[in-house]
Amino acid sequence: MRLAAKIGDGYVTTMPDADLIKLYRDEGGKGPVQAGTKVCFGSDEADARKTAHRLWPNEQLPGELAQVLPTPAHFEQASQLVTEDMIAEAVPCGPDLDRHFEALNEFAEAGADELFVQQIGPNQDEFFDTWAAEIVPRFNS
Repeated sequence: MRLAAKIGDGYVTTMPDADLIKLYRDEGGKGPVQAGTKVCFGSDEADARKTAHRLWPNEQLPGELAQVLPTPAHFEQASQLVTEDMIAEAVPCGPDLDRHFEALNEFAEAGADELFVQQIGPNQDEFFDTWAAEIVPRFNS
């Protein structure tokens, strides 16, 4: 982190870690802190959980496993370790916009300047028409 603060153009994270963001800033990091996360918005929570688990189980691979697996086949094998409940704990799933907001707000509270959100699954129109219309203004007020 200290090296990134000195030579980097910014800091990118996937976790709302206030301590690391503070360290980046304290060590002179002047570029933006950008974060990325995933959601699975849909009208039915059970369906959204299933979709997130089916399409993105590697979200919850333990430890550094996702950084060392060499082939897609290895990811498929390792993803068998991930349950639907594990995904639902990490990824806001379903129609509860307050839950989605709370999960995203953790990044704002940690000090992220920008947050990039990926919708998992086919409900892209619903995501932009409903989710984005409700969530984005909560951060711009």
